[in-house]
Amino acid sequence: MVNTSFFALLLAIIDFKSKILPNKYVLALSITSIIFISLATEFNLETIFRSIHVSMIIFVAYLIMFFLSKRTFGLGDVKYSFALSLPAVFLFGISQTINMHVSAFILGGIVALVLLISKKVSKNHAIAFGPFMSVSYFLFLVLSL
Repeated sequence: MVNTSFFALLLAIIDFKSKILPNKYVLALSITSIIFISLATEFNLETIFRSIHVSMIIFVAYLIMFFLSKRTFGLGDVKYSFALSLPAVFLFGISQTINMHVSAFILGGIVALVLLISKKVSKNHAIAFGPFMSVSYFLFLVLSL
């Protein structure tokens, strides 16, 4: 989906530079994803409800992690998890969408570990998570073609 790729790239750049995922872009991604899913030839009501339902479950999982981890990542990441999951469930399916999010955590963890070991950042340094979510989405998009 072109809109998802555009917003994923835009949000990754913004989050990398400012550590903020603006609500207006996350909301625009959600709305345009629902519209494009509705316009797809494979569309039926079950498709959109499945995408929304799974995205809500992922959103709640991120929200729980947000509170349990003493907010080591922001609410923007929580909201972005919902918005990015909408098209991912439609394009990749449920299990691959979950794998996409797990991959984002793995990528983020590897990069954080490398930065810590190389002393580029300290233990308390904040690292934007949105770019890892976007990169994971792009990896799954390319690998599923």
